[in-house]
Amino acid sequence: MGKWEGAVKIERMRQWLCHNTAVRQGLIVFLGVRLLFTLWAAGVALLLPTPVEPDEVLRPYLGEAQLGDGMNGLLLAPWQRFDTQRYMRIARDGYATEEDSVFPPLYPWLVRALSLPLGSNTQARLTAALLISNGAALALLMLLYHVTARELGEIHATRALLYLALFPSGFFLFAAYTEPLFLLLALAALWAGRNGRFAWAGVFGFLAAATRLTGWVLALPLAYEALRHAISSSHASRLTLHGSRFTFHVLRPPLTCHLLRNLLFAALPGLALLLFLVYRWQLGLPPLTEVYGRYWFQQTGIPGQDILTAAQTLFFGGEARRNELFALALDFACALLLIVTTALSFRRLGVGYGLYAALLLLFMLLPTSPVKPLYSFSRYALAFFPTFMLLAQWGQNRWVHRLLLYGFLALALFYSGQFFMWGWVG
Repeated sequence: MGKWEGAVKIERMRQWLCHNTAVRQGLIVFLGVRLLFTLWAAGVALLLPTPVEPDEVLRPYLGEAQLGDGMNGLLLAPWQRFDTQRYMRIARDGYATEEDSVFPPLYPWLVRALSLPLGSNTQARLTAALLISNGAALALLMLLYHVTARELGEIHATRALLYLALFPSGFFLFAAYTEPLFLLLALAALWAGRNGRFAWAGVFGFLAAATRLTGWVLALPLAYEALRHAISSSHASRLTLHGSRFTFHVLRPPLTCHLLRNLLFAALPGLALLLFLVYRWQLGLPPLTEVYGRYWFQQTGIPGQDILTAAQTLFFGGEARRNELFALALDFACALLLIVTTALSFRRLGVGYGLYAALLLLFMLLPTSPVKPLYSFSRYALAFFPTFMLLAQWGQNRWVHRLLLYGFLALALFYSGQFFMWGWVG
């Protein structure tokens, strides 16, 4: 009986996977790309082992022990890089170091909670961080397929997954970074709002803003979706004034209360940012602008100024980031791509998606730096899921598809290899 029940369960799962295309395609893409980067990281570690001596400029270990022996050295150590070390330090020490205080707490708190039963050491924290980010990446790919299939048709959905996972900075979705968790929560928030589930949209938006500072921008597209649903509701009634050519739409009281409730849910991402700022203030930490200026050489400026600074280096011999021209070129190309696709998102995907992309882009372009323009722009581009949905449409042309797929794959292997060797790429 036990074997029979097991066979029945396996058959039911097989049938479920066959009928649930989003789950099946998301799982296939995740496993394929995850295996690719795992083997690539292990190969780089074997062929080009990195030094183990600490160097707080080139290899900022930030007090974390380096995992360089045995299977840990092949499977975990290549991902123990840059901002990952900061998340590990927050999970270990909280915000004891003020430069870490620009990172919201949800991801490192999850790392701390999951690492407790694993041993609460460096290996446990990194394992927990990778489990969280990879679990979020898997769920993200499934959700992105579902959303793209509903918005554009299933013919485009698989391409959207491939372009995202194999984007030149797509390997960050499988690293111990916040990108997969943030993108999953942001996409879930917008999709829930688009379908009128504003309580869930607010919760997902709140968690997204507790993961990345940029999450607060979800408040405005969610507010737009709340207004759109209210206007299209059948509960709206018309009142025509005599002697006037104007017609006014008046919301009945029950609908007004419903709209106000939805707008309150839409405001939850902004509340998350406010709570984080209050939390930092209670800890006695300096303002975010001061921390960014002191440690990341950034200040609020004119949006787009960094693009001009980057162009000066790339085309006219400027000095900003001249020692990392390949990374700067990728950041510059990503900035131009985001500007174009953000403008197109309003017409091709809807105002809600366009608002999300436009506000996110504005927030990213506000900080300027004469020393490090467009810093990490290629990694931040992963959050623009409308861009990958549009690329999936363009990829319907087989030549465009080949150019994007093969070009992305080659660049992904190059930049991830740089990352595994402690080379800065985002």
